[in-house]
Amino acid sequence: MGGAPGKPMFRLAGSTLGLVGFGNIARQVALRAAAFGMRVLYADPFIQDGQFDAPGKKMELHAMLRESDFVSLHPPLTPQTRKMINDEAFSHMKATAVLVNCARGPVIDTDALVRALDAKKIAGCALDTIDPEPLPDPHPLRGRENVIINPHAAWYSEQAMVGLQSGAPNEVRRVLAGEWPVNVVNRAVKGKNRAGL
Repeated sequence: MGGAPGKPMFRLAGSTLGLVGFGNIARQVALRAAAFGMRVLYADPFIQDGQFDAPGKKMELHAMLRESDFVSLHPPLTPQTRKMINDEAFSHMKATAVLVNCARGPVIDTDALVRALDAKKIAGCALDTIDPEPLPDPHPLRGRENVIINPHAAWYSEQAMVGLQSGAPNEVRRVLAGEWPVNVVNRAVKGKNRAGL
């Protein structure tokens, strides 16, 4: 008994986590990754380096992909982010890198992901959300040892459900009471700022 496992395994400490997007969830991931001794990088055009008290160094996307051992996706789904993880993005990633998507499925070009896995351009992926959803059966992503597919449920807990159901009504209450909402989508709409609420 004992001995090394049959596949290469790498320790988290000393490895590099690249975060695509640096919003609330990504910053929480950064805190946890840093606690495991990981180096944290992020790519987000809307966040300035040092803007938040969270570990992480801002980089341009492709430069970050080249340095990352793990890439975790956290952008919103917009026309600019749709299929942003495409053939070009995969060409910048390490062959040993693992891609994690807990954001939105269409952020990844699924056909490009299949090509990257087939060509061993990345080591594997963990997908809580995919495009299309649900994933057809059969599909080229199914049945691979280096692919984990979750049913878009990584967020779920009893406590998270309570928070989800109270979140929007609480934001409405804050705005109607003249308070600034906790989750702001756009801080400056048509020249209005916090004082203009």
